[in-house]
Amino acid sequence: MLLAGVALLLRLSFEDLRRRRLPNRLIAEYGALCPLALLLSGASWTQWLQHGAVAVVGFLVFLALFAVRAMGGGDVKLGTAVVAWTNIQDLVPTLLVISLTGLALALAGLLFDMPCLRRFFARGWRRRLRRALLVRRGVPYGAALAAGGLFAMPMYLR
Repeated sequence: MLLAGVALLLRLSFEDLRRRRLPNRLIAEYGALCPLALLLSGASWTQWLQHGAVAVVGFLVFLALFAVRAMGGGDVKLGTAVVAWTNIQDLVPTLLVISLTGLALALAGLLFDMPCLRRFFARGWRRRLRRALLVRRGVPYGAALAAGGLFAMPMYLR
């Protein structure tokens, strides 16, 4: 199940980098893995409530970011699914990974758009990399959220 989650997160990350779109079907598949994992692991009702509460709070925070146009609707859905994997103790480290990865992607996008580097990133794989990270297209928060999900899923096993 964790391998399926990793595969889905990687696919979502690549889709966001390539198209700045997160397919609802992939988000729903990833989102369904957490309750399935809780069910199969025989989690107590307190664990269910804890994961549910973290997901609801995460949804409200991401919804507020959507309201101020800081992230897209797909990011809200994926962010909610990612934080659903965390418990209260692991929420802050997961959000820190998401934030730092988003910052790194934004800085890379700004760097690749500098006039002195445009010529270097004009051909081949470097051109595709530059296009994937350009901030003018928007910061690919889906990739940052996927990094947070990759961080959170193994912590769930503890």
